[in-house]
Amino acid sequence: MRKQLITSMLCALSLLASAQGEYDALKYSQGDLLGTARYMGMAGAFGALGGDMSAIHQNPAGIGIYRSSELSLTPVFSMSGVKSVYDGTSANNDKMSVQLNSFGYVGSFRPSNNSNVSNINFAITYNRIKDYNRVVGLRSFNKPTSMLDMIASSSGKINPDNLNGLSYLSWETFLINRETDGYYSPALIQGETVDPTMYMKEEGGIGELDLTLGANWAHFMYLGLGVGFQSIDYSMASSYEESTPGITGVTDPMSFELRNALSTTGSGVNVKIGAIIKPFSFLRFGFALHSPTYYTLTDAFGTDMTSWGVSDQSYEDSERFTEETASYELTVPGKITYSMAYLFGKKGLLSFDCDVLDYREMALKDVNGLPYDSENTSINNHMQTVYNLRFGGEYRVTDNLSLRAGTAWYGSAYKDNMTAANPAIETAGTVTQYAFDKGSRYYTGGFGYRSGSFFMDFAVTNQQQKENIFPYYDQPINGENRTDNRYASVTTNRMNVVLSTGFRF
Repeated sequence: MRKQLITSMLCALSLLASAQGEYDALKYSQGDLLGTARYMGMAGAFGALGGDMSAIHQNPAGIGIYRSSELSLTPVFSMSGVKSVYDGTSANNDKMSVQLNSFGYVGSFRPSNNSNVSNINFAITYNRIKDYNRVVGLRSFNKPTSMLDMIASSSGKINPDNLNGLSYLSWETFLINRETDGYYSPALIQGETVDPTMYMKEEGGIGELDLTLGANWAHFMYLGLGVGFQSIDYSMASSYEESTPGITGVTDPMSFELRNALSTTGSGVNVKIGAIIKPFSFLRFGFALHSPTYYTLTDAFGTDMTSWGVSDQSYEDSERFTEETASYELTVPGKITYSMAYLFGKKGLLSFDCDVLDYREMALKDVNGLPYDSENTSINNHMQTVYNLRFGGEYRVTDNLSLRAGTAWYGSAYKDNMTAANPAIETAGTVTQYAFDKGSRYYTGGFGYRSGSFFMDFAVTNQQQKENIFPYYDQPINGENRTDNRYASVTTNRMNVVLSTGFRF
């Protein structure tokens, strides 16, 4: 067996040479429509309304709407169904989870009667702002290109003793060979096709703890200031397999599997300011500004590769990296939210929000503050400004019962010409898959019940997220012109069932 006397630590350090890139930065920069049941039932269109735990997270001025203290709790039951179509082959995968969406306390105080300040309020609230839980599966047949083409090409003319990452793993498992000209070639012959399968399980989320202070100025203007402390807990386990039936009388069947595990943890901080103006009793305007969020993150990697039936071997050959970690800093772009709401007396309301985010403001640095120049250049070239739109309405059936509905559009962070392209995208460690997000659409509905100081809200939401997933970067090998750069079209349908209960006092 062709084994290199390189310690596990050196192997792991070589593995980490493949840094985090735009795909990872975007993964930790986007949020979902999550929060209390009232907030979600109206598709999050609460920027000009306030008076809700999740509305405070969106626009801190919303705390000024409160005229009494509040305590509330919101769990959520989530079901995600993922459908993929890869080279005409469909696959479906489902996952269920139970999470804590929101909880918090609002304290409301009234100054002296002679003051123009009607209320001074503060709040400690938690909101889950991103849900990663899902399972993605891809499968195809008779594909004319292989991941081994990409690995062999990227190995260049490097001496086998100095190979790292995927090149090292493939060399040790007999999946690439060195030719007389110094280049590497895959352990396949011309004309062999492969049957690829990819499986990816994602778990975790992003949560934010907000400390908010706000005031009600004569029931005309509401102001708020908040500090947000975000935490990321993300894990991913993936498996990529290829098998080939061989060519009768020429080659035997062979297969290999690449397994990756990645976990990311860390924390970040941001500042929010906001205002709501009520020029008339029936009309409100809202404005909120969120600063960038500054994260310090740590990635933990683990990977191994196994091959079967390669190079006349009758046994399996496997090479493994021990888990190692890498820390870095990430700046997530801030956002501006413009809002408007129209109230029909006490019978109902309509509300609209627009978020403006520029994903070109994402930035990666090492722990010493030195920027990742190549990755940040890719971010600037590939990303764009996004407008997220939310519409919601509420109708009061009785003094105690209200009905709600809404819809929202969250745009793609990638430029339009990127979503069907296949440029090289930097990913973490030996993780090969990456995706181009194409945006999300939300449909929401729910109801609320009030009785004295007690309230209960219920909502059901459906998120349809579309993306193009590439199992790996399929580049030409040694100058060969390859056109088989196909991706999988993936739609994630996530249904959330949300229940909020609380008291006002």
